[in-house]
Amino acid sequence: MATIDVDALREHLRDYYGTAAFKGFAPALLDLADLDRMSGEELCRLAERLGVDLRRFVVD
Repeated sequence: MATIDVDALREHLRDYYGTAAFKGFAPALLDLADLDRMSGEELCRLAERLGVDLRRFVVD
């Protein structure tokens, strides 16, 4: 099992949802607020659902 840099992943997802909110997708603001409360596992599950390649966030 790989170790994921959840701080970097959280920042990536903030950018993802922030861009969506800026483009007029208001529900993304709610998701953006939830990111800070999510555990590392929850962040990884969310990222996988969104199609994010978690290999980019693997810590050596």
